[in-house]
Amino acid sequence: MSPSRIRIRLVTLGTSRYSAWPFFQSLHTFLLTPVNKKFLLGLLALAAAHSSAEAQSRRPRLTLPAGKIFNAPVRRPVMLTAPDAPGPVRQAVPARSPQAPNPASFGQLIGQTTYDLQTNRATANRMAMTGTALSAVWTQTCNLSGGTWANRGAGYNFAADANATAVPSVPFANGTTGNCPTSFGLTSMRTGWPEVVHSNGNEVVFAHSGTSTVMTRRTAGSGAWLNPSTVLPFSQNIDGPGSAANGTWPRAVAGAANTIHLIYTSSISGNVDQAQNPVGNPATTQQAGIVGPVVYSRSQDGGLTWDLQNQVPPMFTREFIGNGTNTDTISIGGDSYAIAANGQNVAISAGSFGDNTMLATSSDNGSTWTSMRIAGPFTDADTIGVQTANGRTPAILASDGSMALVIDNAGTTHWFSGSQLMEVRRLASGNWVPTGSYFPDALPAMLYWNNRELMRNKPEIIIELDSLCPSTPAFTPCGLARADGTVQSRQPYNVTGPISMPTAAVDANGDVYVIYAAGRLGTSNTGAEDGQYLRDLYLNKLTFPGNMMVNVGVQKNISRDIYNIADGAAAANNEESVYPSAVHMIMGGKMHYQFMSDFEPGNALQPTGAADPEVENAVMYDNITVANHTFPVGLTITGVTGTREDAANYVAGVSAAPNPTTGRTTLHLNLKQNATAAIVVRNVLGQEVLRVPVSALNAGQNTVDLDLSNQASGVYFYTVAADKFTLTQRVVKQ
Repeated sequence: MSPSRIRIRLVTLGTSRYSAWPFFQSLHTFLLTPVNKKFLLGLLALAAAHSSAEAQSRRPRLTLPAGKIFNAPVRRPVMLTAPDAPGPVRQAVPARSPQAPNPASFGQLIGQTTYDLQTNRATANRMAMTGTALSAVWTQTCNLSGGTWANRGAGYNFAADANATAVPSVPFANGTTGNCPTSFGLTSMRTGWPEVVHSNGNEVVFAHSGTSTVMTRRTAGSGAWLNPSTVLPFSQNIDGPGSAANGTWPRAVAGAANTIHLIYTSSISGNVDQAQNPVGNPATTQQAGIVGPVVYSRSQDGGLTWDLQNQVPPMFTREFIGNGTNTDTISIGGDSYAIAANGQNVAISAGSFGDNTMLATSSDNGSTWTSMRIAGPFTDADTIGVQTANGRTPAILASDGSMALVIDNAGTTHWFSGSQLMEVRRLASGNWVPTGSYFPDALPAMLYWNNRELMRNKPEIIIELDSLCPSTPAFTPCGLARADGTVQSRQPYNVTGPISMPTAAVDANGDVYVIYAAGRLGTSNTGAEDGQYLRDLYLNKLTFPGNMMVNVGVQKNISRDIYNIADGAAAANNEESVYPSAVHMIMGGKMHYQFMSDFEPGNALQPTGAADPEVENAVMYDNITVANHTFPVGLTITGVTGTREDAANYVAGVSAAPNPTTGRTTLHLNLKQNATAAIVVRNVLGQEVLRVPVSALNAGQNTVDLDLSNQASGVYFYTVAADKFTLTQRVVKQ
């Protein structure tokens, strides 16, 4: 457990001997140590100051089933789906018209595709919105191809006013079919993995061709698309002349002014410089040995020119991602990364399957970067014992590569990821690294982290599987279908976990909403326990009441809890919804997102040999008015700076009254010991609006007047920055 972590909730440990997250083990050991009784009493006193609703909050109780003998871990697929190669011929296609996809039972049909692999790991940025104008893109093929998908391209639709009417009546320019059956969609060549941004008054779309990243654009909502599509020359041979290491699987976001931030990875096993140099520098390309490195490029004029090309973010190297091992192949690979921007703030995250996860952040529009590990290196305290027929196997719960980033108006980066339980081996250094094998679906969990409240925390488990079963489950006892056949049938989305594919958005108050896909208990494509489970979409909300706390709501099944679909949820009716992609800001009070839906779990491309046939898939759009839904707090996580003992010894309570205020509010600081502190008030953009100079505070009650009379109505954060601790809370100016 990090020395900076403070917990104000006690955890009920499961009956299993092995915990699902290293925090459980370390907390259990800590509380049994007599010398820590005084600290525990301090925690309880601090907890008493919180509301009764928060006091009821609890941490997800994920443990391995007691006494269960697991199958031996399976090897993950070595290669991702090739970026440009056609797939093998699949099973016979069901009798269904390729021009008439069955729409999902909620949302609005805006497109279709028989090519149903929309990402290898992390959700793409396939929605862009300015004002009320909304653009949506996806990878599409308009005809049943027998597994060749020769006309694969960028599907597209556009709504001039996505807030005009309620779903399903939003007026999209291309109706329900998108731009099918146009060959290649928006682009002039075979492409895939489109991303869309709004910049400089244009819609700008990026995709990969297998030999480069290409770009096309037009004036937003009107006119012709750039034809032929522009090949970005710097995305070719990025590992040096003749290397054939080309930029594929792109991610793009719009930043300050007309800035576009672009990342992608190499289509072959390219090497990357360990220093912050362009990958194409031939003097340094052999040093790191990362397969599928992530590189960054920037345009400050809407994609016309690129002033930064193929930059390696600091620490996105073998030394930091792979713990410096000399014998293992360290790979990031296609789609195991994410990017987000909000004004001048930019964030990039990347990590391999079970290796360390990195985060790079910039507050100057991508000119300079600061990097850190947010997961790893993994130590003895992080391991979980998994009992198999061959004995106990060490494992860690880590990101499955399906990660999402979003940045709020205060500049805080929020990171989400699905997870898998991965077999590990111990290095001589004492760190644990993945073997390449894992236990599919053994511990379903969503992970979360941010660089404000949880800067010194490891990623936290915030969501577990929906416990409700359909009224008539496909099999009994109701559980998660286990697909006892091959690993392919067990994992229809490659190594993506059963709670995964997150996409997130923030509102003006700094609250964060996350949509994700998760397997439903009691569902099966065969009607039996050894079939494949189906996935539903879920929505949850995270709030930040101050005092370094994160409140996680109780998730809502979108089809069951928001749209009241009969018999539990869409998956209970043999309908699967996956690959959600949201606009990163709540616009017009709504969370705007798209997803893909069909009546067959999995896709026809992953993994090789999968038993999922090629069918027509519906591309759906939906928006949810977030103010219409409440999310009772189900979990509170607290993190602090400084050490645990410092916080417990110094702080008894911090509050502001009145709150909300119409102008002046009084800050009440109840300290156990003397301290020296300054108080800083910032708006939701992170701009300082008020500062109380450093002063001496005495043990007991202290009051400080804060005058917000000259500030606009809205949410403000006040920070007590002491010599031994830092606490942040929220105050509302009416």
